[in-house]
Amino acid sequence: MPPRSQAKPQKKVGFFWHLLGFVGEVLITIAIFLGLYVVWQLWWTTAQVEPLRQAQVNTFQEKNPTPATDIEPEHRTDQPPGVGEVSIGETYGVLHVPSWDWMQIPIAQGTEQWILDQAYAGHYVDTQQPGEIGNFAVAGHRRTYGNNFRAVDKLVPGDILVVETADAYMVYTMDSFEIVDPSQSQVLFPVPNQPGIAPTERIMTMTTCHPEFGNSERYIVYSKMQYWTAKSEGKPGVLRDEPVR
Repeated sequence: MPPRSQAKPQKKVGFFWHLLGFVGEVLITIAIFLGLYVVWQLWWTTAQVEPLRQAQVNTFQEKNPTPATDIEPEHRTDQPPGVGEVSIGETYGVLHVPSWDWMQIPIAQGTEQWILDQAYAGHYVDTQQPGEIGNFAVAGHRRTYGNNFRAVDKLVPGDILVVETADAYMVYTMDSFEIVDPSQSQVLFPVPNQPGIAPTERIMTMTTCHPEFGNSERYIVYSKMQYWTAKSEGKPGVLRDEPVR
């Protein structure tokens, strides 16, 4: 009878290699979850809030309608109507940006996270209101929850920005921009970056994260008000070609 062939003894896999395999699987799982989180944060949140953004704009405009007319309203440079007392989170205006494919962004009081996450441009409560002499400053997300200020770096001097309130349209033109450290709150002064100086102009400051896919800096855009028109006289000519949403 031929002798039985003996099976070769299997080498034992050491603890180190078991541990290494386990750690590798954990890292792969974490990488997958991080990738899904990035997709959710950068794209899915915007898909969720974009309908809400337009709904907020529509609701505000339905409450504060503009009569249809082909006559250009009077361009005024005196003090425009004020917005009165505004509660935190309350919608009290719309920011129109023609050069961003006629984007309309609802304006709310406050810059709390929950406000910006609803696709608002949030007003810094310690700054002036739209049309007031000084600095009307707003913040917005750049690459999440609506991407409101995503194209901020595409604005160039002379571009039109219009702030619509319950009673007026305030027409601004982009003046300049700068990139600053997040701690540089001087951009919110009545005269930006000039403490103690009395303001003489009506300025709007827009702040957002920079670079587009980061937040290590802040991108700041300054605009100056040129004139305002009464809402009761219809839309200003700079918004005549704005499509109905």
